[in-house]
Amino acid sequence: MKPLRDFPLTGWRLSRKIESGQWRVPMLGAPAAAWRNGRLRSGSTMARQAKTGMVLTLAILLLAAPGAQAAAININFDTVLQNVWYNSGIWPMVISLGVISPEFTLDPSVCDVNGGFDISQTPVVFYPNHILDADEMAVVSAILANPNFDRRATGGTCHADMVAAWNRNYAQAYRDLGGGVGGPERLLGPYSMIPSVDLLFAVIMTIGDNDSQSFPIMLMNAVVDDETAQQIVRDPNLHVPNPDNYTSMRQFVAWCGDADGDGVSNLHEYQYYYPQGQRSAYLNAVLDPAVKPPGSTRERICDGTGGFLGEYFDEQGFSNLKMLRVDQQVAFDWGRGTPSPAIDPNTFSVCWTGWVKPDFTENYTFLVRTDDGVRLWLDGELIINEWNDHGSTTYTSAAKPLVAGNEYLVRMDFYENGGDAVAWLGWQSTSQEKKAIQEMQVRPGVGIGDRGKDWIRNPANGHFYRITEVMTWPEFRAQAIAWDGYPVTIDNAEENEWIHKIFGTFRSDFWIGANDSDVEGAWIWDHESANFYNGDYTTGAVVPPWYANWNNQEPNNVGNEDCGVYYFSNGTWNDLACTATRRGLVETETGRITCDGPIASAGNLWEGLPYELRVDVRHPTGNVAYQWKRNGENIPGATQAVLRLYPLSPDHDGTYSCLIADESPASAETGSLELTVLPKSELPALGGVGAGLLAGLCTLLGGLRLLRRRTNP
Repeated sequence: MKPLRDFPLTGWRLSRKIESGQWRVPMLGAPAAAWRNGRLRSGSTMARQAKTGMVLTLAILLLAAPGAQAAAININFDTVLQNVWYNSGIWPMVISLGVISPEFTLDPSVCDVNGGFDISQTPVVFYPNHILDADEMAVVSAILANPNFDRRATGGTCHADMVAAWNRNYAQAYRDLGGGVGGPERLLGPYSMIPSVDLLFAVIMTIGDNDSQSFPIMLMNAVVDDETAQQIVRDPNLHVPNPDNYTSMRQFVAWCGDADGDGVSNLHEYQYYYPQGQRSAYLNAVLDPAVKPPGSTRERICDGTGGFLGEYFDEQGFSNLKMLRVDQQVAFDWGRGTPSPAIDPNTFSVCWTGWVKPDFTENYTFLVRTDDGVRLWLDGELIINEWNDHGSTTYTSAAKPLVAGNEYLVRMDFYENGGDAVAWLGWQSTSQEKKAIQEMQVRPGVGIGDRGKDWIRNPANGHFYRITEVMTWPEFRAQAIAWDGYPVTIDNAEENEWIHKIFGTFRSDFWIGANDSDVEGAWIWDHESANFYNGDYTTGAVVPPWYANWNNQEPNNVGNEDCGVYYFSNGTWNDLACTATRRGLVETETGRITCDGPIASAGNLWEGLPYELRVDVRHPTGNVAYQWKRNGENIPGATQAVLRLYPLSPDHDGTYSCLIADESPASAETGSLELTVLPKSELPALGGVGAGLLAGLCTLLGGLRLLRRRTNP
């Protein structure tokens, strides 16, 4: 038999060959009864599997083809499918969700492309890193383009099932658009933003119907069925985007994206051309930079970089950080669910930060709809404060004058305390109807940090602050010294308010550096022994130019109270016995930096495969410098956040860490990660292994990842 990779192929010829059963596909473990005269019997299960696999491969080739016209090409099928199966980071994620059958594999030695994705049962987040890789794009499009990939017939996904999933989740889509939660809202309904039901298939399958980022950020109607795929490949007037050039899904497929780079959004090209010629006219305009609405100018486009930075915590007090991501808009209705399996659905919190840019110079009002507590700041001013348990309720700020094109820092704090969880952020003005703040009008902030363990910088004075665990005041002072800091000194009302805004979320009081242990009534700051207050609440007074913010009838020295404590509820102070136990707030003027890593990429540490390590730096000051190390020695040229090891070889064995620094100035070295690469000589021999064993090996991706993590003391 002539090797499959040597055949010259065109899309329609390959399709016809598959339909007529004239292709012979090597399949390990195929029973003899499935073969007839050297070919798979057309009615056998294995034939259906082979047919499905070849159609899948066809669609992958069509999407990856760089040219617009069909032409004879030579493709190594083994290379294509092995790359998709072994090198894509998506499969460990998908397998962990349990939405594909254990037998599913794209390994060409097995060719059992029949496990499929049953989206009607479980939504699949198909690009966990928010980037649609070329291989992921190919697989998604292939499944959507193949009507024979039917769950009921072969264990794959059925279009009808996806339609049913949409019908069941229309209410979710509407809520994600910002409507229907806590009362009707004046917003476009989902149907008015979707060219066809086919488009919605792709949305639900690719992003998951419970992820609000999918609405109204819809996929462009490019490859959804056989007819459209053939149209794109055959029509010389259409340019097919090369998946290798996809840096972000939204540039090509979002409404606010610009697939052809002509400066006009996909949405506006759809609005102008779809009524003239339906799907073909829209596709032609959205993919051809020479075709655009008359009189159009360059628009603000979403390129996947816009949105709010979301810091997701497993505690209500913004501690125990579990997830960092850019949310294209704050429009979530988690119900009784959770943003992540790592987060408790009843006691979590989120902090969103971003720089918003309005389109009009006029007064804007900001709106939040939450269940439960919420606070909203605009350029440091608290404009909404509903830090309490409540059902889904909309709150509106006072009108704020904004200037078109200027950037304004927005921060939204949210906590959940049982029951349903809802978080939505929008704005409106005279010229702009009420809507969510979407990604093309916001760039991510740098976040605040984990209030429970990070050093957090006060931008007003450049100092860093960190909270301790619960302890006595003397233990708190010792901990501050051990951290190369001191018990906090509060110089003025602005610093006091910043502390309340950042650390008051703990819902527990904490120690400060104030005390009168040496002389009763002579209150000093521990750091420099500066006397800032004399007396008690009846006769006491602040020592100029210092500041004090004692609570009503404090300090009173009841029970020999000599140490200062900060009330989380209102930011006032009290005196307390130094033997009591509280958290404490430590301050330092020395720059600090917080990072996570090294973080290993998904995949196997097999010789010849690509591999990555990365370090994530949270809320740095200015630019960040990186220097990767192996076995304690600098790696020449390894000065980026991501260290790429390709191709892997035993020479890459070793212990990896990264030295980082920012402009605070601060520097730190990460923990270390030990890698051991499995050489080719120890890899399983594909030709001599049974199909069942191969399938098992393929579905257990990550099982042979050999690494050990170490942390610095």
